[in-house]
Amino acid sequence: MKYLLLVATICFLTSCSDSFINHTLKYEKRGDCNKELAPIKMTSNINGERYEFTGCLDENFNGKDYVVERKGDTILLSFLSKGFQQKLFNLTLDVDAKPAYRHIFLEGREVIMGRME
Repeated sequence: MKYLLLVATICFLTSCSDSFINHTLKYEKRGDCNKELAPIKMTSNINGERYEFTGCLDENFNGKDYVVERKGDTILLSFLSKGFQQKLFNLTLDVDAKPAYRHIFLEGREVIMGRME
């Protein structure tokens, strides 16, 4: 009985995961979308990373139509389009994730930690 309790306790403690992804997105409409996007600017600090970039989104984008998900050591950001006319937006994404990630795709543009592509 003692061994069963010990095994159950060990299984319970090892199954607990402290992984997370915290993110916030700030946006500002800039004008017409011309498909020439500014380079991605990344800033790191103790609270995670901040990515500043531009993107063409639906003109009625409300800051809720996006998804941030983890796939292995990669974080993917994708926007959900509803087929409206596209406008250019300045976007600021703050990401804090554990465990650490090595790649992030911001609407198809890859950022490898330490360099931009």
